[in-house]
Amino acid sequence: MTHVKYPFSKKDALKLLQKKKITRAAKSEFAFGIALKATNEIVGGIDLHHVDLKNKNSELGYWLGKNYWNKGIMTEAVKLALKFGFKKLKFHRIYANLFSKNIASKKILEKLGFRLEGRMREKRWRENQWHDVLNFGILNREYKN
Repeated sequence: MTHVKYPFSKKDALKLLQKKKITRAAKSEFAFGIALKATNEIVGGIDLHHVDLKNKNSELGYWLGKNYWNKGIMTEAVKLALKFGFKKLKFHRIYANLFSKNIASKKILEKLGFRLEGRMREKRWRENQWHDVLNFGILNREYKN
């Protein structure tokens, strides 16, 4: 999520999830917590935001606690979000934006069928430097569950 501050504290997460409850009621965003199967502990979040019902598309965003990186958790969560977006909400297109240096997110999206659609050079300022943002997208017909 290129628009979320880093580092992201537990307090930040709780505040964000409260906001997401409001946007979900308005059907302008659909947010979910990511919980560990064994303990039900919330370790991250994933959402479909910038929902455009007329054009049947939305942006995918997600975050995961650093201790849970590289365990397949986010790949599973993105699969579920795609299923929800394409099967339940009947979206035509889902897209995601990420920092070009975020290799792990890039791998997840590519593995699940997203295609690189473009690069916005030096779009975001974070940690005292400019970052390129990559745009990825997947169409309903490209989605494989």
